[in-house]
Amino acid sequence: MPTYSQSARENATNSELDAKKIVTHSGLTSAQKDELIEQYVEIVVDNMDWKTLAQFVTDTLTDDYNKLSDSELKEEISLTLDDEIYDELVDNIVNTDSIVYNTNKEAQ
Repeated sequence: MPTYSQSARENATNSELDAKKIVTHSGLTSAQKDELIEQYVEIVVDNMDWKTLAQFVTDTLTDDYNKLSDSELKEEISLTLDDEIYDELVDNIVNTDSIVYNTNKEAQ
């Protein structure tokens, strides 16, 4: 690993002396990048409280499931839980839509 050093001008001002050189490590291997990400994620998660963590997971899962087709969503729910849960969830939604969403108005 190379060592970086820098010396100040002979008559450098305080701001020049306080300036920091940013060193970038753009040559990470795939394994090193994976390790960097793993360590960073651990720090981010460790700094989240339970409410923030739960909201993050909820948002992420909702976003992921919104990208699925109807058949993919059914398969996801059926594989994660079971077919009965999928059917029960659909039944709950279908039987409460008119109340919650007011979508089944009768013609007057």
